[in-house]
Amino acid sequence: MWNYRRVGAIELASCTGNALPDLRLHFHETAQFCLVQSGKRRAETRYGIVEVTAGEWLYLPAGLPHRFTDSASTEGRCLNVYAHLDLGTYPRCLPIERLRPLMQSLALSGFSLAGSERYGTQSTGPENGPLPIQALARAAGVSREHFSRTFVQHHVLPPHRHRIMCRLNGARQAIARGHSLADVAARFDFADQSHLGRLFRQTFGTTPGAYRKGCC
Repeated sequence: MWNYRRVGAIELASCTGNALPDLRLHFHETAQFCLVQSGKRRAETRYGIVEVTAGEWLYLPAGLPHRFTDSASTEGRCLNVYAHLDLGTYPRCLPIERLRPLMQSLALSGFSLAGSERYGTQSTGPENGPLPIQALARAAGVSREHFSRTFVQHHVLPPHRHRIMCRLNGARQAIARGHSLADVAARFDFADQSHLGRLFRQTFGTTPGAYRKGCC
C-alpha cells in the first residue's frame, strides 16, 4: 500500500515491495514526479510506455491519464511527489540533479493547496452536478455513442470514468484539508464511505483514512 504524507507545498507517496499496487488508469490535478530508488517502473500513457530506472525521475503532467505496470518479480522502491509544477505537456524522464533544488524549495514554501480551494465547498450532488452524458451529446448534436467515442479520443478515459476521477481528486483534496470522511463522501456524491473507500484505494493505492492520517 502507498504511504502518503505532506511536506510544505508538496505531497509525497512511498511504496516498497516485490509487487507495487496495480492501480486503475487515473490522473491527478497536479503534476506527478516518480523517483525510482530501486528496480524500475513502466508507465502507460496516451503517448506510449515510458520506462524509468533507478536514479531517474518520471514527470507526468497534471491531468494526464496513466497507470503503472511493474514486474512482480523485481524488488521495487519508489517515491512519488505531487506538486503544482508545469514542465510541459509530455511525460519524460529527468535526471535527479535537475529536480532536487526545485523540490527542496517547494518543501520549504508555505504554499500547500493553492489553486484547489474550489474543492472545499464544491458539491457534485444531483441538485447542482454536471449534466447527464445524454444531455451533453444532445447539446452537441451527436449521439451518445459518438460523444463518448470522441471524448475518449481526447481524454483517454470514458466520460463516466473521467467524472469519477474528478470527484476522487476533489475528495482527496478535501480529505487532505481535514474534512470528515462522511462529509467528503456526501459532498462528492459517493453512495457512502465504503463506496468512496473502495474507489479511493483502487485509484490511489491507500484508504481514505490512511491518507488523511498521513496528510493532516
